[in-house]
Amino acid sequence: MTKDMFMKCCERMKTASNNIDAVYKLNIDLHEFMDDEHWVVQHLWSVILTPEGYDWFSWFMYEKAYLYELKEDMKAWDENKNEICQTLPDLYNFLVINNHFYTSTK
Repeated sequence: MTKDMFMKCCERMKTASNNIDAVYKLNIDLHEFMDDEHWVVQHLWSVILTPEGYDWFSWFMYEKAYLYELKEDMKAWDENKNEICQTLPDLYNFLVINNHFYTSTK
């Protein structure tokens, strides 16, 4: 997966999440309605990324909360105590450097 495609996919995931949250504020709950789509997206990511890569991706999207409101205080460190995965491009680079893509990154 190229960096451009990775960025576009993640941005579209974020847009979809924001849209679902916006209609929820209007008392329309689409969360259960969208469960199947969410399952498909997560399954596809698990096919594109190695298990460890998928764990990092999920951590960034949901625990660091890229899809919602990025938690600046949620941090991850490498073995040299350098912070990793601060931004979406950082996540992509980390996944590439550590060979966490099953697909080509070119």
